[in-house]
Formats: sequence, C-alpha cells, structure tokens
Amino acid sequence: MDRVFLDTNVVVDFLCERGDFYMPAASIVVKAYRKEIELCCSALTYTTASYLMERGKVKREDVFLKLADFSSLCTPTIVDKNVIEQALKSKFTDFEDAVQYFSAKQFGATIIITRNKQDFTNSAIPCQTPIEFLDCQ
Repeated sequence: MDRVFLDTNVVVDFLCERGDFYMPAASIVVKAYRKEIELCCSALTYTTASYLMERGKVKREDVFLKLADFSSLCTPTIVDKNVIEQALKSKFTDFEDAVQYFSAKQFGATIIITRNKQDFTNSAIPCQTPIEFLDCQ
C-alpha cells in the first residue's frame, strides 16, 4: 500500500474546500477512507491549515471538527531536530519544503502529492500533482 504524503497545499485545498483544487484532494482522501492508500502529512500542516481556516472565518469549533475528522485518516509525520537539521543542510531553496520533504522521508512515504512539483526537484521520493496521482490509480 502506498504511503502518500500530502503537501500542505493539498491538505488546505481539501480542508478549506478551495475551488477547483478541492475535488482532486477530496478524491485522494476518499482513497484513504477506503483503505486503498495510507495518508500522512507533516504535523506542521495541521497548524497551518487551522490558521488558514480560522483566517477564512471558519468557526473555531468547526476547525477542530474538520481537523479531528481528517486526523482519523491522515497520520501526522514528525518534525524533530533530525528533520530540521537535514532541511537546513539540504539543497532545497525553500526551507518549508525541505522540512516537508525530510518529514515525509523519515516517515517512509512512497510518494509526495503536491500542486507545486517544482518545489521538490531535489526529492528522492517521486512527486505528483493530485490529478497525476489520481490518473495513475
């Protein structure tokens, strides 16, 4: 079973129901619900998503309900000293992307799903957009 790491942008697309990006993200989450894939994302993604939902005027209790439901399907990956040190020493040009990558790698993710594949050009883990991933399933 694939261990699918969701980049923050894909998680936020799903949780904030962002326009045309929502349905592909939701379809990936449905695959996790059906136990076809194992979903994971950085622990930091939960805080970022929370902030963006609240900024988007989602009620606090609804934010917590959405995150609780999502966490039942998506394992948060660890962001620890090792991940930070690897990110700082990496060839990634964006620190946040480096943290995402090394957190995914430490977890054993087999694929990274992102809308910004160019952010992961230094990745040893294959990267696909949500639509590319769904087309291959």
